Amino acid sequence: MAASTQGNGRSIERALLTGIFLILLTGALRLGAGLLLPVAIACLFALLLDHPVRVLRKIGIPTALGAALVVFGTMGVLVTGGVRLAAPAAEWVEGAPATLRQVQTRVRTILRPLQRAADRVEQATESATPGQPPTVQIKTPGLMERISGSTAQIVATAITVVFLTYFLLAMLPVFRVKLAALIGTRSGVRSMEELLSEIELQMSRYILLNTLTSLGVGLATWGFLAALGLPRALLLGVVAFFLNFIPYAGALVTTALVGIAALVAFDETGRVLLAMGGCVAINLLEGNLVTPHLMGKHLPLNPVAIFVSLLYWGWVWGPVGALLAVPITVMLQVIFARVERLRPVAVLLDS
Repeated sequence: MAASTQGNGRSIERALLTGIFLILLTGALRLGAGLLLPVAIACLFALLLDHPVRVLRKIGIPTALGAALVVFGTMGVLVTGGVRLAAPAAEWVEGAPATLRQVQTRVRTILRPLQRAADRVEQATESATPGQPPTVQIKTPGLMERISGSTAQIVATAITVVFLTYFLLAMLPVFRVKLAALIGTRSGVRSMEELLSEIELQMSRYILLNTLTSLGVGLATWGFLAALGLPRALLLGVVAFFLNFIPYAGALVTTALVGIAALVAFDETGRVLLAMGGCVAINLLEGNLVTPHLMGKHLPLNPVAIFVSLLYWGWVWGPVGALLAVPITVMLQVIFARVERLRPVAVLLDS
Protein backbone atom coordinates (compact mmCIF):
# COMPACT_ATOMS: atom_id res chain seq x y z
CA MET A 1 0.00 0.00 0.00
CA ALA A 2 2.82 2.37 0.94
CA ALA A 3 4.66 1.56 -2.30
CA SER A 4 1.52 2.26 -4.32
CA THR A 5 0.99 5.60 -2.55
CA GLN A 6 4.62 6.52 -3.12
CA GLY A 7 4.32 5.62 -6.82
CA ASN A 8 1.20 7.77 -7.18
CA GLY A 9 2.99 10.64 -5.46
CA ARG A 10 5.89 10.38 -7.91
CA SER A 11 3.50 10.30 -10.85
CA ILE A 12 1.74 13.44 -9.62
CA GLU A 13 5.08 15.15 -9.02
CA ARG A 14 6.28 14.21 -12.51
CA ALA A 15 3.05 15.50 -14.06
CA LEU A 16 3.34 18.81 -12.17
CA LEU A 17 6.96 19.25 -13.24
CA THR A 18 6.00 18.51 -16.83
CA GLY A 19 3.19 21.07 -16.68
CA ILE A 20 5.51 23.71 -15.20
CA PHE A 21 8.10 22.98 -17.90
CA LEU A 22 5.51 23.34 -20.68
CA ILE A 23 4.25 26.64 -19.24
CA LEU A 24 7.79 28.03 -19.00
CA LEU A 25 8.58 26.78 -22.51
CA THR A 26 5.47 28.48 -23.91
CA GLY A 27 6.40 31.73 -22.18
CA ALA A 28 9.95 31.54 -23.55
CA LEU A 29 8.63 30.88 -27.06
CA ARG A 30 6.34 33.93 -26.90
CA LEU A 31 8.94 36.25 -25.39
CA GLY A 32 11.66 35.11 -27.76
CA ALA A 33 9.51 35.13 -30.90
CA GLY A 34 11.63 37.83 -32.55
CA LEU A 35 14.72 35.61 -32.31
CA LEU A 36 13.25 32.10 -32.47
CA LEU A 37 10.80 32.60 -35.34
CA PRO A 38 13.42 33.29 -38.05
CA VAL A 39 15.46 30.35 -36.76
CA ALA A 40 12.43 28.03 -36.91
CA ILE A 41 11.56 29.15 -40.46
CA ALA A 42 15.17 28.71 -41.58
CA CYS A 43 15.35 25.22 -40.05
CA LEU A 44 12.13 24.27 -41.84
CA PHE A 45 13.45 25.52 -45.17
CA ALA A 46 16.78 23.75 -44.59
CA LEU A 47 15.01 20.45 -44.05
CA LEU A 48 12.91 20.95 -47.18
CA LEU A 49 15.81 22.04 -49.41
CA ASP A 50 18.40 19.56 -48.16
CA HIS A 51 17.40 16.90 -50.69
CA PRO A 52 18.07 19.09 -53.79
CA VAL A 53 21.44 20.10 -52.28
CA ARG A 54 22.36 16.44 -51.79
CA VAL A 55 21.35 15.69 -55.40
CA LEU A 56 23.64 18.48 -56.62
CA ARG A 57 26.43 17.17 -54.40
CA LYS A 58 26.12 13.72 -55.98
CA ILE A 59 26.75 15.18 -59.45
CA GLY A 60 29.92 16.93 -58.27
CA ILE A 61 28.72 20.39 -57.16
CA PRO A 62 30.19 21.41 -53.76
CA THR A 63 27.77 21.73 -50.88
CA ALA A 64 28.27 25.48 -50.40
CA LEU A 65 27.70 26.21 -54.09
CA GLY A 66 24.73 23.84 -54.26
CA ALA A 67 23.16 25.49 -51.21
CA ALA A 68 23.61 28.91 -52.81
CA LEU A 69 22.05 27.72 -56.08
CA VAL A 70 19.05 26.17 -54.33
CA VAL A 71 18.39 28.97 -51.81
CA PHE A 72 18.93 31.97 -54.05
CA GLY A 73 17.35 30.23 -57.03
CA THR A 74 14.22 29.63 -54.96
CA MET A 75 14.28 33.24 -53.82
CA GLY A 76 14.61 34.39 -57.44
CA VAL A 77 11.51 32.44 -58.44
CA LEU A 78 9.53 33.83 -55.50
CA VAL A 79 10.68 37.41 -56.10
CA THR A 80 9.80 37.16 -59.81
CA GLY A 81 6.31 36.00 -58.96
CA GLY A 82 5.97 38.73 -56.35
CA VAL A 83 7.03 41.44 -58.80
CA ARG A 84 4.40 40.31 -61.29
CA LEU A 85 1.70 40.63 -58.63
CA ALA A 86 3.12 43.77 -57.00
CA ALA A 87 1.30 46.27 -59.22
CA PRO A 88 -2.27 44.99 -58.69
CA ALA A 89 -1.56 44.38 -55.00
CA ALA A 90 -0.20 47.93 -54.53
CA GLU A 91 -3.20 49.36 -56.36
CA TRP A 92 -5.52 47.39 -54.10
CA VAL A 93 -3.69 48.58 -50.94
CA GLU A 94 -3.74 52.21 -52.07
CA GLY A 95 -7.45 52.03 -52.69
CA ALA A 96 -8.14 50.21 -49.42
CA PRO A 97 -9.56 53.26 -47.54
CA ALA A 98 -11.97 54.10 -50.37
CA THR A 99 -12.84 50.42 -50.71
CA LEU A 100 -13.65 50.15 -47.01
CA ARG A 101 -15.88 53.23 -47.24
CA GLN A 102 -17.76 51.69 -50.16
CA VAL A 103 -18.13 48.43 -48.25
CA GLN A 104 -19.44 50.32 -45.24
CA THR A 105 -21.98 52.13 -47.41
CA ARG A 106 -23.16 48.89 -49.01
CA VAL A 107 -23.45 47.12 -45.66
CA ARG A 108 -25.44 50.02 -44.25
CA THR A 109 -27.78 49.86 -47.24
CA ILE A 110 -28.31 46.13 -46.79
CA LEU A 111 -28.77 46.41 -43.03
CA ARG A 112 -30.76 49.67 -43.06
CA PRO A 113 -33.87 48.26 -41.33
CA LEU A 114 -31.78 46.93 -38.47
CA GLN A 115 -29.83 50.20 -38.29
CA ARG A 116 -33.07 52.20 -37.91
CA ALA A 117 -34.12 50.03 -34.99
CA ALA A 118 -30.69 50.41 -33.40
CA ASP A 119 -30.84 54.21 -33.82
CA ARG A 120 -34.18 54.31 -32.02
CA VAL A 121 -32.76 52.30 -29.13
CA GLU A 122 -29.70 54.56 -28.98
CA GLN A 123 -31.83 57.71 -28.96
CA ALA A 124 -33.97 56.32 -26.16
CA THR A 125 -30.86 55.45 -24.15
CA GLU A 126 -29.29 58.90 -24.65
CA SER A 127 -32.50 60.64 -23.56
CA ALA A 128 -32.62 58.50 -20.44
CA THR A 129 -29.01 59.26 -19.44
CA PRO A 130 -28.41 63.00 -19.96
CA GLY A 131 -25.30 64.91 -18.98
CA GLN A 132 -22.66 62.36 -19.87
CA PRO A 133 -19.05 63.66 -19.78
CA PRO A 134 -17.29 64.29 -23.10
CA THR A 135 -15.08 61.55 -24.42
CA VAL A 136 -11.50 61.87 -25.67
CA GLN A 137 -10.51 59.92 -28.77
CA ILE A 138 -6.84 59.06 -29.25
CA LYS A 139 -5.70 59.13 -32.85
CA THR A 140 -4.18 55.83 -33.91
CA PRO A 141 -1.56 55.39 -36.66
CA GLY A 142 -2.97 55.34 -40.16
CA LEU A 143 -3.20 52.31 -42.39
CA MET A 144 -0.20 53.23 -44.56
CA GLU A 145 1.98 53.92 -41.50
CA ARG A 146 1.22 50.49 -40.07
CA ILE A 147 1.82 48.83 -43.45
CA SER A 148 5.18 50.62 -43.84
CA GLY A 149 6.34 49.51 -40.40
CA SER A 150 5.22 45.94 -40.98
CA THR A 151 6.87 45.85 -44.42
CA ALA A 152 10.24 46.91 -43.01
CA GLN A 153 10.06 44.23 -40.34
CA ILE A 154 9.02 41.56 -42.86
CA VAL A 155 11.90 42.48 -45.19
CA ALA A 156 14.45 42.32 -42.36
CA THR A 157 13.11 38.95 -41.21
CA ALA A 158 13.11 37.60 -44.78
CA ILE A 159 16.76 38.57 -45.30
CA THR A 160 17.70 36.90 -42.01
CA VAL A 161 15.83 33.72 -42.95
CA VAL A 162 17.43 33.54 -46.42
CA PHE A 163 21.02 33.79 -45.21
CA LEU A 164 20.43 31.57 -42.16
CA THR A 165 18.89 28.92 -44.43
CA TYR A 166 21.94 29.08 -46.69
CA PHE A 167 24.38 28.66 -43.79
CA LEU A 168 22.35 25.77 -42.36
CA LEU A 169 22.31 23.98 -45.71
CA ALA A 170 26.01 24.61 -46.31
CA MET A 171 26.95 23.33 -42.85
CA LEU A 172 24.44 20.50 -42.53
CA PRO A 173 26.89 17.73 -43.57
CA VAL A 174 29.39 19.03 -41.00
CA PHE A 175 26.69 19.05 -38.31
CA ARG A 176 25.80 15.46 -39.16
CA VAL A 177 29.43 14.35 -38.78
CA LYS A 178 29.75 16.14 -35.45
CA LEU A 179 26.47 14.68 -34.25
CA ALA A 180 27.64 11.19 -35.21
CA ALA A 181 30.88 11.77 -33.28
CA LEU A 182 28.90 12.84 -30.20
CA ILE A 183 26.63 9.77 -30.37
CA GLY A 184 29.59 7.44 -30.73
CA THR A 185 27.85 4.13 -31.50
CA ARG A 186 26.92 2.94 -34.98
CA SER A 187 23.39 2.08 -33.92
CA GLY A 188 22.93 5.55 -32.49
CA VAL A 189 24.24 7.16 -35.67
CA ARG A 190 21.96 4.96 -37.78
CA SER A 191 18.95 5.86 -35.63
CA MET A 192 19.73 9.57 -35.91
CA GLU A 193 20.10 9.33 -39.69
CA GLU A 194 16.80 7.48 -39.92
CA LEU A 195 15.14 10.12 -37.73
CA LEU A 196 16.41 13.00 -39.87
CA SER A 197 15.44 11.18 -43.07
CA GLU A 198 11.94 10.49 -41.72
CA ILE A 199 11.50 14.14 -40.69
CA GLU A 200 12.62 15.35 -44.12
CA LEU A 201 10.32 12.84 -45.84
CA GLN A 202 7.24 13.78 -43.81
CA MET A 203 7.89 17.52 -44.09
CA SER A 204 8.45 17.32 -47.85
CA ARG A 205 5.35 15.18 -48.23
CA TYR A 206 3.24 17.66 -46.26
CA ILE A 207 4.53 20.66 -48.21
CA LEU A 208 3.94 18.89 -51.54
CA LEU A 209 0.40 17.81 -50.65
CA ASN A 210 -0.48 21.20 -49.20
CA THR A 211 0.95 22.96 -52.25
CA LEU A 212 -1.11 20.79 -54.60
CA THR A 213 -4.35 21.29 -52.67
CA SER A 214 -3.68 25.02 -52.28
CA LEU A 215 -2.99 25.27 -56.01
CA GLY A 216 -6.32 23.60 -56.66
CA VAL A 217 -8.10 26.03 -54.34
CA GLY A 218 -6.38 29.01 -55.97
CA LEU A 219 -7.22 27.91 -59.51
CA ALA A 220 -10.82 27.08 -58.58
CA THR A 221 -11.26 30.44 -56.83
CA TRP A 222 -9.75 32.31 -59.76
CA GLY A 223 -11.90 30.49 -62.32
CA PHE A 224 -15.12 30.88 -60.34
CA LEU A 225 -14.63 34.59 -59.62
CA ALA A 226 -13.57 35.30 -63.20
CA ALA A 227 -16.68 33.54 -64.50
CA LEU A 228 -18.74 35.63 -62.08
CA GLY A 229 -17.17 38.80 -63.48
CA LEU A 230 -15.38 39.92 -60.30
CA PRO A 231 -12.43 42.28 -60.94
CA ARG A 232 -8.94 41.17 -59.82
CA ALA A 233 -10.02 37.54 -59.78
CA LEU A 234 -6.44 36.44 -60.48
CA LEU A 235 -5.11 38.36 -57.48
CA LEU A 236 -7.79 36.85 -55.25
CA GLY A 237 -6.92 33.40 -56.57
CA VAL A 238 -3.27 33.93 -55.64
CA VAL A 239 -4.34 35.14 -52.19
CA ALA A 240 -6.51 32.04 -51.79
CA PHE A 241 -3.52 29.87 -52.78
CA PHE A 242 -1.23 31.33 -50.11
CA LEU A 243 -3.85 31.59 -47.36
CA ASN A 244 -4.83 27.96 -47.87
CA PHE A 245 -1.49 26.97 -46.31
CA ILE A 246 -2.99 28.13 -42.99
CA PRO A 247 -5.56 25.50 -41.95
CA TYR A 248 -9.09 26.75 -41.15
CA ALA A 249 -8.19 30.43 -40.66
CA GLY A 250 -6.97 30.88 -44.23
CA ALA A 251 -10.36 29.93 -45.68
CA LEU A 252 -12.15 32.42 -43.42
CA VAL A 253 -9.84 35.29 -44.42
CA THR A 254 -10.17 34.40 -48.11
CA THR A 255 -13.96 34.40 -47.88
CA ALA A 256 -13.92 37.77 -46.11
CA LEU A 257 -11.67 39.32 -48.78
CA VAL A 258 -13.84 37.93 -51.58
CA GLY A 259 -16.90 39.34 -49.81
CA ILE A 260 -15.30 42.80 -49.57
CA ALA A 261 -14.32 42.75 -53.24
CA ALA A 262 -17.81 41.59 -54.24
CA LEU A 263 -19.51 44.30 -52.19
CA VAL A 264 -17.51 46.94 -54.06
CA ALA A 265 -17.89 45.41 -57.52
CA PHE A 266 -21.52 44.23 -57.53
CA ASP A 267 -24.72 46.14 -56.92
CA GLU A 268 -26.85 43.03 -56.51
CA THR A 269 -26.78 41.43 -53.08
CA GLY A 270 -27.42 38.06 -54.68
CA ARG A 271 -24.16 38.18 -56.65
CA VAL A 272 -22.27 39.12 -53.48
CA LEU A 273 -23.71 36.15 -51.65
CA LEU A 274 -23.00 33.94 -54.67
CA ALA A 275 -19.33 34.96 -54.70
CA MET A 276 -18.92 34.28 -50.98
CA GLY A 277 -20.95 31.07 -51.17
CA GLY A 278 -18.83 29.75 -54.04
CA CYS A 279 -15.66 30.51 -52.08
CA VAL A 280 -17.07 28.71 -49.05
CA ALA A 281 -18.07 25.72 -51.20
CA ILE A 282 -14.58 25.44 -52.70
CA ASN A 283 -12.94 25.51 -49.28
CA LEU A 284 -15.45 23.07 -47.79
CA LEU A 285 -14.85 20.64 -50.64
CA GLU A 286 -11.09 20.93 -50.21
CA GLY A 287 -11.14 20.84 -46.41
CA ASN A 288 -13.64 18.00 -45.94
CA LEU A 289 -13.02 15.76 -48.93
CA VAL A 290 -9.72 16.33 -50.76
CA THR A 291 -7.34 17.22 -47.92
CA PRO A 292 -8.53 14.58 -45.39
CA HIS A 293 -8.26 11.91 -48.10
CA LEU A 294 -4.71 12.90 -49.04
CA MET A 295 -3.40 13.82 -45.58
CA GLY A 296 -4.97 10.81 -43.89
CA LYS A 297 -3.13 8.49 -46.26
CA HIS A 298 0.24 10.22 -46.25
CA LEU A 299 0.63 12.16 -42.97
CA PRO A 300 0.92 10.89 -39.37
CA LEU A 301 -1.48 13.46 -37.87
CA ASN A 302 -5.19 13.42 -37.03
CA PRO A 303 -7.51 16.43 -37.49
CA VAL A 304 -7.74 17.13 -33.75
CA ALA A 305 -3.95 17.34 -33.48
CA ILE A 306 -3.84 19.70 -36.47
CA PHE A 307 -6.52 21.97 -35.00
CA VAL A 308 -4.92 22.10 -31.52
CA SER A 309 -1.48 22.76 -33.01
CA LEU A 310 -2.96 25.57 -35.10
CA LEU A 311 -4.47 27.17 -31.98
CA TYR A 312 -1.28 26.77 -29.94
CA TRP A 313 1.29 27.97 -32.47
CA GLY A 314 -1.02 30.68 -33.74
CA TRP A 315 -1.32 31.99 -30.18
CA VAL A 316 2.43 31.73 -29.56
CA TRP A 317 3.76 33.17 -32.85
CA GLY A 318 0.74 34.72 -34.55
CA PRO A 319 -0.12 34.14 -38.23
CA VAL A 320 3.38 32.84 -39.04
CA GLY A 321 3.05 30.37 -36.18
CA ALA A 322 -0.23 29.15 -37.64
CA LEU A 323 1.54 28.66 -40.96
CA LEU A 324 4.29 26.62 -39.26
CA ALA A 325 1.95 24.71 -36.94
CA VAL A 326 1.48 21.54 -38.98
CA PRO A 327 5.14 21.16 -40.09
CA ILE A 328 6.33 21.60 -36.50
CA THR A 329 3.77 19.09 -35.22
CA VAL A 330 4.74 16.58 -37.91
CA MET A 331 8.38 16.88 -36.86
CA LEU A 332 7.48 16.46 -33.17
CA GLN A 333 5.33 13.42 -33.93
CA VAL A 334 8.21 11.71 -35.75
CA ILE A 335 10.58 12.45 -32.84
CA PHE A 336 8.10 11.34 -30.17
CA ALA A 337 7.46 8.07 -32.01
CA ARG A 338 11.16 7.17 -31.60
CA VAL A 339 11.45 8.08 -27.91
CA GLU A 340 10.10 5.40 -25.59
CA ARG A 341 8.72 7.70 -22.88
CA LEU A 342 7.12 10.07 -25.40
CA ARG A 343 5.59 7.37 -27.61
CA PRO A 344 2.09 7.74 -26.02
CA VAL A 345 2.05 11.38 -27.15
CA ALA A 346 2.94 10.26 -30.67
CA VAL A 347 0.06 7.78 -30.56
CA LEU A 348 -2.35 10.59 -29.61
CA LEU A 349 -1.11 12.71 -32.51
CA ASP A 350 -1.15 9.85 -35.00
CA SER A 351 -3.90 9.54 -37.57
